[in-house]
Amino acid sequence: MKSKKIIITTTTIVFIILLISLLIFSNKSKIDANNNPNTVVTGNHIPKETLKHIEEFNIKLDDYYIQNWDKNQFLSSYSFLVKSDGSEVTLEDIEKSLDYKVPEDLKDVTIHFVAPKTLKPYLGDKILDDDPDILTVYSAFPVDGGMFISSKFDEGGVISTEQYKEFVNSHSWLHGEIRTPDKNDKDYKEILDAVVKKDSALKDGNVKYIATDDKYAIIVISSANEPSYLKEYALKKDENGKYSIIVDDLERLNSKIFVNYAYTDFDLGLLPPYEISSYIDTLTSNQESVINVLKQNNDINKDDEVTYSCGAGDFIYLEFKSNLKMLLHLNSENKLDIYQVDNYKTALSQMLKLQANPPAFILKFE
Repeated sequence: MKSKKIIITTTTIVFIILLISLLIFSNKSKIDANNNPNTVVTGNHIPKETLKHIEEFNIKLDDYYIQNWDKNQFLSSYSFLVKSDGSEVTLEDIEKSLDYKVPEDLKDVTIHFVAPKTLKPYLGDKILDDDPDILTVYSAFPVDGGMFISSKFDEGGVISTEQYKEFVNSHSWLHGEIRTPDKNDKDYKEILDAVVKKDSALKDGNVKYIATDDKYAIIVISSANEPSYLKEYALKKDENGKYSIIVDDLERLNSKIFVNYAYTDFDLGLLPPYEISSYIDTLTSNQESVINVLKQNNDINKDDEVTYSCGAGDFIYLEFKSNLKMLLHLNSENKLDIYQVDNYKTALSQMLKLQANPPAFILKFE
């Protein structure tokens, strides 16, 4: 009996040593995966049932995106899928839209909206090359030491926690404070140089709006001689402080969508509060018939010369040689209301009283 007890005790000790060794090795592997941003841990430990659920969810996610785009006009914000109002898309949104129940084991999934090329450095050939620049919806499923990222089109794989943080941060909108440079500012001059290089008709033009951070900029500008010749550009600043135009013709496009889809890290807070494309078909500087009516009604001196006129939507702005400035508004009864204003600031203030986000670009800025 004694001998048997000794054998059992020895066997137990050996088992404990093996168990401790396995635990140490396992913990070391986890520590290595967490500390080394270049370590890509495998997704083999994800249960087959969960992998199947992820695959099904990715199909549903793409269905939701396609079926709801017109209503939500989705954007990418810090890499996440958001609606046009900035609210993040939730699993509940997908469930309600598709009459679909997200499996319980996927309740911690997050949804990203990015170009495949931004995941390529982490997942290589697990990301398709067919449309590397087209924004795609991806699911990110948390696993030990990282995230399993995949889509309807991409097999995907696991990237480490550090890589995931790096990936999200690469889509950050934060590039310093948003500011409005004045004419004496170096950025103002560099932006104007880039604009005139693109279109010489804008030399000495009237800047309607300008905003910049430390990486990107937006400008709205019209020709000095033709106020209705209006352009909106997005620009990028290089390490030497020089600007180049990265998206043009924004005055005819949905600026939020076209800028965001081209540069997901562009802070949309740089954009003007109005959408020029909503008014572009009504934008004109030919107000001759309106001016004639004003003169016939003695609202203005018949001999006064118009030096500036521009209109869009329900508004017309006029400046005269006599220094008279007028804002006209077509009211709900289809009649023109006339407001005499001191300058563009008082004109803008009056426009804001009449309409939220009015077409302020018709004003002549000083």
